[in-house]
Formats: sequence, C-alpha cells, structure tokens
Amino acid sequence: MKIAWSLVAVLAVAVQAGPQPPEIDYVDEQDDAKAALMLEKLLKKPLTAKDAARIADTIAKKRLYATGLKDTQTLKFECPDGVSREFTYYLPKKYAPNKAVPVVVWLHGAISQPPPGGGHHESKTFGAAVEELGPIMVGPSTHSKVEWGEPANRALLRHAVEYVKRNFRVDDDRVYLAGDSDGGRGTYAILETLAGTFACAIPVIGSPGGVTRFNNLRNLSLLAINGEKDGLFTIAEVRKDVEGMKASGIDITFVEMAGKGHDPSLFIQKGDAVRKFILAHTRDPFPKTVHWCVDKTEGETALKFPANTFRWIRIEEAGEAKSQHAFEDASKGLLRADLPRIEAVRDGNKIVVRTSGVTKYTVLLAPGMVDFAKPVVIETNGKPSFEGTVVADARTVLEEARQFRDGKLVFQARVTVEVDALPRDK
Repeated sequence: MKIAWSLVAVLAVAVQAGPQPPEIDYVDEQDDAKAALMLEKLLKKPLTAKDAARIADTIAKKRLYATGLKDTQTLKFECPDGVSREFTYYLPKKYAPNKAVPVVVWLHGAISQPPPGGGHHESKTFGAAVEELGPIMVGPSTHSKVEWGEPANRALLRHAVEYVKRNFRVDDDRVYLAGDSDGGRGTYAILETLAGTFACAIPVIGSPGGVTRFNNLRNLSLLAINGEKDGLFTIAEVRKDVEGMKASGIDITFVEMAGKGHDPSLFIQKGDAVRKFILAHTRDPFPKTVHWCVDKTEGETALKFPANTFRWIRIEEAGEAKSQHAFEDASKGLLRADLPRIEAVRDGNKIVVRTSGVTKYTVLLAPGMVDFAKPVVIETNGKPSFEGTVVADARTVLEEARQFRDGKLVFQARVTVEVDALPRDK
C-alpha cells in the first residue's frame, strides 16, 4: 500500500529516540515488498523456539519512542481508494513517555461535508469530556459521503491508531472508540471488522443502520447515548435496534435522554457516565470465548486481515462444509444465519470450536493462552481436529505481529484447521 506522508510526519521520524530493534523495524515497515525482504533477512539463519520467544518479547516490550514530537499534529494518509485523508492526534496535558496512556478514537459526524472533514475539530471538542482520564485523542477525518465502515476509512483508522502506538507509549488494552451522528453510526460499523482493537465503544446519537455482522459486536461492551426527540435517528427506531442487539447477545447499555434532540454534546453532558464506562472496561487480549463472522458480499476484503480475524481466531476460507454446527441463536435478534460464522472457547489447553459456513480457520496461540509444554487439543463441531504440542515459531511471531501491530497481541504459534479434514498432530 502506498502511503503519502506530510512533511511533519517525516520530521517526526528524524527525532526517533534511537535505532529500533530490527524486528520492530520489520513490524513498522509500511511497504509490503520491503517488509518481505526484511522478513527473509531476519529468518535467514535457523531460529529456535527460544529465539522466537525472544523476538516476541522484543516486539512486546522493547520499542523506543520518538522524542520532541508536537503535542498535536494533523497528518495525511493515502487510503486504499487513492484518496488522501487526514487524522489528528492530541496528547494529554501531562503526557509522560514513561507511562502508558489510553487512546480515544473519535469519529466525527456530517460525513457529507467537503474535505478535509471534521476530525481535527471534533476530537478536540469532545475530548474535553474524557480529559481527566489522560487519553491521547485521535480524530480521523472523512468527507464527501464516504462512510466510516468503508474499507478506505477502516484503513485510515487503523493507520491513525498504529501511528500513535508507534510514536507514543500507549496501553494497547485501553483503546476506546466513540463518535457522534454519522460517527455514532460509524462506531457500530467499524466494530464489524475492527472490534479486536478496542476495549469498549460509545456511539452517540447514531444507530447501527447498515451493519450486517452483529455477531462481531458480541465481543465487547457498548454505551449508546441518544436523544428522545432526535429527528434524524428517531428514538423509536433506535429503541428497536437496541432491543435487537440485546436479543443478539450484545452487551449494550442504552441511555435515552429525555427532551434532547440530535445533539452531539450529549457525550459531554453525560461525561460522568462516559468516564465511568471507560474506566470499567479494559480489553482482555485473550478472552476465553470469541465470536466472529464474515460477510462475503463486502468483496475481496471480507476474508483478509483484519476483517477475518478477532484476537486469536481467524476465518481463512468460507463455504459449504460437511461439518456444520447448528447455532441455536442463528437468527436471534439481529443475527444473520447466512453469514459464515465461528465461535471458539478455550479452557486450559483445550479449544472447542463451532463453525457454520466455514471450511478453514486458524487458531493463534500465545503463552498467555495455553501451556506450550503440554499438548494442545482443538475440537471442531464436536470432533477432534488437532492434538499435539505447539512450538514457538519466529515466522509466526513476526508475520502476525506485523499484521496486528499491537503490543499485547503477540502470538508465537498458529494451527490451521480444515473443517472437514481428518484429525492431525503437529
């Protein structure tokens, strides 16, 4: 992917605290062709499981952070649709490089506005509601009616978060998503494919119109704030959507503000509730249960990272398999039975997977999930798929780390299962 950097971004690289370890340089490399050459160089000599564990530790803990960066900058990114869009960050007043801080990503409303969009203004305005929590505010900007859930804006949001993580000490488990109006609607849409990034989400004066993968929203908690007299997202429709989400197994807290209309400042007015909600939610990088589905009507991005992956589970291929699980809640609430779906539960070294419309999937493994000294057992739709020990692998560590670019999601092994294949040992 080609990336257009503004001059200030180039200057930011010039004040890097020091040379990064080569493994981190590889993870950070934006050019896929260059990264491929770097990877082969890193893997040129044989590497042991001990080496792989060392690399994982380096990626998770040994990053050097830039010094002298501005407290706020607006930078540009060339999105996959060829359009250059902006994002802005604001550091907290008392930012200290030796302390990991949370991040709040704010999705602005009025996406029909002309370039450059409203991220710069809105992220500063609504950041006031959470200022006492000390987060870095990140405000991507869209315009010209390009929805937040479009692949172009998903890439913009990912890049903005990755930029902040590269340059400032961020707590990966305290990254939050919020937005108003079109950005509130966009908050729901972003979670369809990027839920793994966030600890929780707060859509304001929006609704989940256009969302198809409600199953993916089951992985985190939401606080929805709407006005009773909203003339754009009418409260009757929002109530219906909220009830549908609750019936779908989504953990959503709904705040309906009496007498209020389509007012973005409801986020500020409910500041106490917002701050309390954020403080109550820290991401679990390796949850015991994960849910995920894909929507192939999206096109080629549907089965590519990150749309096909949540934390430690990935749908590799979708289609009709002989082995299928009949999910009892397949059409419950707003869930869609026609979408390829996977559910995985880990208990010690045993992982139980249930699938529908999935022919191949991958389980990503880290020492924080399973004991690598003992056999790992994977069961698919009630039948054994894999049993054996797993070994930390340097290629897996590096490739997955470059995809996730998340210091808490560093995996050391992976097992790929063909749903209809005979059980195997590694």
